[in-house]
Amino acid sequence: MVKIIIVGDLFPVPSNFDKFSEGDIQYLFGEKICKLFSDADYRICNLEGALTDRPGKCEKTGPSLFAPTATIAAYSVLGINCCSLANNHITDAGDQGVIDTMDTLQKANIQYLGVGKNEDEIRKFLSFEIKDQKIGIYNVAETMYNAPNSEKPGAHLYDEYVVCKELATYKNECDYLIVIYHGGMESFRYPSPEIKKRFHRMVDSGADMVLSQHTHCIGSEEYYKGAYLLYGQGNFLFRSFNNEYTDTGILLEIEFDHEIVKIRKHLVNAVKDTVRYDNEQDFTSFYERSSKINDDVFLRQQFEQYCFSKLPHYIFVFKKRSILRKAIMKFFPKWYKNFLINSFNKTQLLFILHTVRSEQNRETFICGLEKLLKLNE
Repeated sequence: MVKIIIVGDLFPVPSNFDKFSEGDIQYLFGEKICKLFSDADYRICNLEGALTDRPGKCEKTGPSLFAPTATIAAYSVLGINCCSLANNHITDAGDQGVIDTMDTLQKANIQYLGVGKNEDEIRKFLSFEIKDQKIGIYNVAETMYNAPNSEKPGAHLYDEYVVCKELATYKNECDYLIVIYHGGMESFRYPSPEIKKRFHRMVDSGADMVLSQHTHCIGSEEYYKGAYLLYGQGNFLFRSFNNEYTDTGILLEIEFDHEIVKIRKHLVNAVKDTVRYDNEQDFTSFYERSSKINDDVFLRQQFEQYCFSKLPHYIFVFKKRSILRKAIMKFFPKWYKNFLINSFNKTQLLFILHTVRSEQNRETFICGLEKLLKLNE
């Protein structure tokens, strides 16, 4: 029997840098989690950031995540065999941060996939054989600030034609093919209609399991044509921000006994800057959500509500910021969000929708903005 473990986002923060650097896994993960890792044959995590001692700069909004290379010690002591790097934070420390992360993992004898020094050198797939079981891992992410080019390092980004074609090829090279997909909606516990379609297409192309990370919350699961789909694995140990969504995650334990595959889920909880095994293991709400996964009308309603709640965030981008607007937003956030939503007429809303929905217009818009940013440097 072969046992592998896959966990979600794992990355140190300043408050536990020293514990990571010391390799103090008992402090960081606790006895029960450490036992699960030691009993496994192979262990995979998502390294959600860059490991570097000379961080560069990434032009982006939101938090930038990077940690000293010495923190790799905890990954090694825990027994991590492979890190998936196709995520939205791998380029947070600039080009040098990506290269340093790959070098750090290589020196620690930890495999990685999902990134490359340029778009032609991205390591998308790896396989390993244990006890006559050949397992394949494929890693891909959605496009954010992580795009590579011919001279720039970056992540393996989702292109449906390429991904599905490659999965069909890689399936011939392994007995069981796992896709680690870094994308989806943050703090949303269901798949969007598009994510669900993507996962089904990847299964149709050869994937036996597709796991969604990046959402920072536990979502829901589905079995499709015999394949296992997990729409949101949640965090493992990732404490850059804390709320009711991000404090729990699923440690996935997969057992292979020839053609028999058993999937066990273990709940883990964040405790300050550590993670611990959840003694209650209550999956009631998870299974309730999962029971509705085939109700497309329900999923659409949930997704529309989620998107509407995020609308002020996006619309705000199209409004010129000023000291007055920032003050109003700070002291009257609810009123101002409603004002923003209602301040556009139908023609303006249709233009915004057309800009972000149309691939041609979106590409033109992005290219134009990038050019404008360069001119303003």
